[in-house]
Amino acid sequence: MQSDKMTNTYRKYLDQFFEKFLYYRHMSGRTNKVFQKDIEDCTSEQVDIHFASALIISDWTDPTDNGWEINFQPGVYIETTKSNYESEIRKILSRQLCLLYAQSFESFERYLKDCLFDKIGRDDTIRKYVISLLPKTQKDSITRERMPGGDNLFKVLKKVGGESFKDFSSENNLNIKFKELWTILSNVRHSVTHSESLISLRLVNKSDHHTEIFNFLFNSNSISEDTISIELDYKKFEKLIKRFSEFAYQVFKVLSIEEGLELENKRKTI
Repeated sequence: MQSDKMTNTYRKYLDQFFEKFLYYRHMSGRTNKVFQKDIEDCTSEQVDIHFASALIISDWTDPTDNGWEINFQPGVYIETTKSNYESEIRKILSRQLCLLYAQSFESFERYLKDCLFDKIGRDDTIRKYVISLLPKTQKDSITRERMPGGDNLFKVLKKVGGESFKDFSSENNLNIKFKELWTILSNVRHSVTHSESLISLRLVNKSDHHTEIFNFLFNSNSISEDTISIELDYKKFEKLIKRFSEFAYQVFKVLSIEEGLELENKRKTI
């Protein structure tokens, strides 16, 4: 018997999102193996290592040597020895995984914008709500490029999600509230991108639930009384990608239920 429900257009955006996240996890796994092999090779008893680097620059407005630039050292050095090699490599890996996380968040935000822009093409009430969130200079029309980001994007999701959004946020298997989860994910992405993975404790400890979510998804190291560094290893990143993907699926489920669309469930229990 053929279903009278509309084709679920949200599915294609979810599939694209899952493909991207699988790529991030796959790439992180390969990176982790390369780094682990390097640590094993360079910290064995038979190996003695010492790496040193110095920054070399030239002064654009100083005289040249017959047209050739004159380089000099501004006095910045760094060195890595066998004793601190493993810790340095793990720091590098953490930074790479944090950058991958930042890309993951941007993929999630893109996924939300795609879904919600698709929705406003069928719902004039939501279209007007989105326009109300735009700057005055953009209120004449709404395009995919003008879809709001950040907290305004989350407001649109919450409005479109209706009662299903409220129900799923208040009761789920992980006991995670969607707004608090979004806040942590967003703040961490901003800190990774703009503050070299340093984040203020006030952004992490807005409530006990915010703190629980942060510790559930990320590692950290104390820098000062009010600042910590966000850190990731491969196991934590793999878990983060899984939970982030599950959040995306909840969005898909909420939007589908509210619009009366088939979930078109392709999942296989493992």
